[in-house]
Parts: sequence; C-alpha cells; structure tokens
Amino acid sequence: MKATLVIPTYNRAERLRSLLHCLTRQQTDRLARVVVGDDGSSDHTAEVVRSFEGRLPIEHAWQEDRGFRAGQARNLGIERAVGDVVIFADDDVLVGPDYVEAHIAAHAAEPEVRRVVLGPRHRTLAFDRDAPEPSDFEHAERDDRIADLEGRSVDEHEAPWIFVYSCNFSVRLGGPELWFDDGFSGWGLEDTELGYRLHHAGYRIVEEPRAMVLHVDDDAPRDPFRCEARQLPPSYDTYVRNAVRFMDLHPHDEALARFVRQDLRWYVLDDGGRWVKNGYENDVEHVIAECRRALVQAPAPSSPRAVEPA
Repeated sequence: MKATLVIPTYNRAERLRSLLHCLTRQQTDRLARVVVGDDGSSDHTAEVVRSFEGRLPIEHAWQEDRGFRAGQARNLGIERAVGDVVIFADDDVLVGPDYVEAHIAAHAAEPEVRRVVLGPRHRTLAFDRDAPEPSDFEHAERDDRIADLEGRSVDEHEAPWIFVYSCNFSVRLGGPELWFDDGFSGWGLEDTELGYRLHHAGYRIVEEPRAMVLHVDDDAPRDPFRCEARQLPPSYDTYVRNAVRFMDLHPHDEALARFVRQDLRWYVLDDGGRWVKNGYENDVEHVIAECRRALVQAPAPSSPRAVEPA
C-alpha cells in the first residue's frame, strides 16, 4: 500500500519546510505523493515546495486567497491523490520517521474494513530542531479529545466522529464521501463534519497510537480554544457559524442538533457584533437565528448531500 499526504497551508513557508523535511525521512516506497494545498499564500511557499522536488514526489496546488478555506485546500489534495490511502496533516506539525508507515499499517491490518485512522496530537510551545525523535513526543503535552477517553477506544464512543481532527488522520481512497464540504469558511468543524459523514457511511473510526504528530504552537493560534488555554484573545465568529452550518447540513439528526445546541448556548454577540463567551447560558435559538442570517447573507458553494443517521 502507498499513501498520498495532503498538507493545507497559508503563509507558513518555514513551518511547511520543517514538515516537508520530516517527510524526507519516511520510507520512500510508501509515499506516493505529497500535495501542498495552498490557500492563496503570498509568502515564499511556492519556493519552499520547489526546493523539495527531487527529494519528495511533491505537487503544489494553489487556490485564490478568499479567506480561510482549509477544507477546500485539502480538496485540492484529494483531487490529486494517488495510491491507496490519503493522509491529512496540517502545516504546523512535525512527524517522526515512521509516521506514514504507521498510518498505512493501520489500514492494511484489516483491508476489507473502511477506516478513518486518527493519530495522537502532542503539543509544544517551541521546537528548535528539524525533526522530532521519540523522546520529543514523550516529553510533550498530549492534546486531543482522545486522551480524555481514559482507556476507552474511539469506536466505543457514541459519537466517534467528534475525534476527527484534520491535523492528523487518514482514509482509504476511492469513497465518494471523501470530500470536505465547500461551504465552510474560517476556522472550525469542516473536519468534524467530514468525520460525521464518513461514520454514517459505515467507516470505522479508530486510533493508531504510533501515528503521532508534534504540534508547535503559533504565537497567535487560529484555534480559539487554544487561545483560551494560553490566555490570548480568542475569535469564535467562524466557529459558531460553522457549527450552525454543520447542524443544518444534517437536519434529520436530532442527536447532532442537541450536541450543537448544548455547545452554542455559551455564546453571545457583543456590542461589536462578535461572538464571545460571557459565562452564562444564553438564548441558543437566538444564536442559531443570527448565524443563519449571516450564512444566508454569504451563500455557500455546493456541498455534499446530507446524510441521515444510521
């Protein structure tokens, strides 16, 4: 089995360079292609990609900068993927030398079973070498929802799709479900929504502990919840709107609606028209109505057909 690795990126040329260097340490016969899905970068990203030609089977796929469109950038990679498996990794992570092999092995173990394979995420505030070694993961903070399961497996959870993070997962190629919804814009939930669709299409969502990534924090993270943890000013605007879009894409799923509503009750519009947390349970129907109004004013491109829950 061989894999294509897809990396969405935007103006992080040097961070991307570090990840690509990590990929040169993989088993070369396992990596069929690396696609850098460029979300309209204006820095020297293209130059960095060209510098790895001859060392990696690499392609640079570019789309116009029309705001944060990470899902669409990943779709550029899916379109160009070859081999048996597509692996998704973000441009701000580093990987060990067995990363690609670990993802492939998890699919090869039961080739007749369609799987979404999740790898653990470890986090560090700084890293000053080209590539991590096993000890670097051991000393870094484990930071993902899977770590909170306390011994339970992912597929034992009632909603395993909530563990699908775009920074580190893989899927067998060939299924029509493997496509990020084009209507999400800004940070948040385009990856979880894909995990939801894959789960309801019959994919088994599992963890592969060996497929680790080391996430090196930005000074100003795009993730508002990471901003919370570091006591930095968060921006929840796109997350809240994307949560409503997620729910509305699958209107027949009452459990999903309850899941989204329980989350969105903590948000309220401030005087500047931004979504913030005020420490109270707010009128969730008002939150949803405001988001739907905003989504109508900025109509989304075509999206995958809604899937009724199995």
